[in-house]
Amino acid sequence: MSIHTHDSRNPHFFKNASFYILAGLIALGPLNSKILGAAWLFFWVFGFWIAFKARNTPSHTSSIAATVTSTWFKSCVLALALTGICILLSRQGSDTLNAPMRILLAATAAFFLARRGAISSYLRRILLHAIALACLLAFAWTVFLMFQDPNVVVRNSLATNAIPWAVVISFYTALLLPAALSEQDSMVRRRLWLFGVGCGIGAILLSQSRGAFLIIPWCCLVYAWFWYRNGTHHASIHRAFLMLFGAVAIVLASAWFMPGDVLRMHQAVHDISEARTSENYNTSMGARLYLWGMAVEGIRESPWIGIGSIERMRRIKHAGEGESAEVQAKLHEVRSLGHVHNQYLHSALDGGVIGLASFLALLIGMAVAIFHMRRAAPIAAWQLGGVLFMHATASLTNVNFAHNYYATALALAVVLPLLTASHNATKTRSS
Repeated sequence: MSIHTHDSRNPHFFKNASFYILAGLIALGPLNSKILGAAWLFFWVFGFWIAFKARNTPSHTSSIAATVTSTWFKSCVLALALTGICILLSRQGSDTLNAPMRILLAATAAFFLARRGAISSYLRRILLHAIALACLLAFAWTVFLMFQDPNVVVRNSLATNAIPWAVVISFYTALLLPAALSEQDSMVRRRLWLFGVGCGIGAILLSQSRGAFLIIPWCCLVYAWFWYRNGTHHASIHRAFLMLFGAVAIVLASAWFMPGDVLRMHQAVHDISEARTSENYNTSMGARLYLWGMAVEGIRESPWIGIGSIERMRRIKHAGEGESAEVQAKLHEVRSLGHVHNQYLHSALDGGVIGLASFLALLIGMAVAIFHMRRAAPIAAWQLGGVLFMHATASLTNVNFAHNYYATALALAVVLPLLTASHNATKTRSS
């Protein structure tokens, strides 16, 4: 089909124009949570419209994209069903359904789109350009906040809580890097996407969200694999990548040895030490340590169906009750929180084995999709692998599903490599 025509009578014109709108919303997403929410809403409504419009046409069920979107769709259905069971059994609030529902709607739209051939290599590049622009805007915004007023804390002025925001930017970085290192696109595009990777890492560092810093070793792993696979070809892109990570290494080293603790790394070490020696949990890491221990105790009490969100909140808000005034003072930060800052423990504490299985269903669904794509579409596999890695690791220190912004971004970040898997597969076989 022709994808460059602008004749509104062309049946593909509306599809292409819709993806342009989607790309624009994704690019602006780091600046405002409502814009990213609009991107999510637009995507799944568009996918459902495609399904209705093309309901009488044959579907492309044999493509790798159709296979992996089906896998992801089934895992999302399972996750939502298990969450529903948890709500019935363990007195959880209905807001627990927010994240799995948002993810399922996007997965359903991708399921429909993959069977109607609604995405092309051209649209794939448009979306990658939008993601690169999103990383650029995220970096520019954090720099602006940092220099606008010395008293302004960057972390408190982002589109949502700094932790999920930074992990979302790490998703974008993970999507860009494999495309930037592949040989399927022109050098100009690849350098543009590599620049987006640099901006994404810069935004994450400036946000001071330590849970998202793991995107740096992940990028090193991806680069090592592509270096091994492609040998010494395209030396310029390798030099650019080495310069990028050399700069990141210098920034990290400077942040560690220079005064000011810009990236809060010394603070994390101090918080952990203080919590262990003086049992003072009124710090970011100290509160986490206490809550993790509390969650383990609760899981032991009710491992199968959990204690429910109401009881979990009661225990957090009454932490230290009955103890001395000194002990209660050391738990003031803990009582101000609402979850246990670990998605795995949080899911198991609220819903027991069923709740944990609901969360793991999404991880397993992504892993199975990567397994299907690893040979036919390795670039898409590495893209989804980065999203999976960051989602799995960032969930160790925060309950990111408590933020709709995060669930919305994850829903979109997963479906992009799934929908482009057929394009990558075609390129791989023809190369």
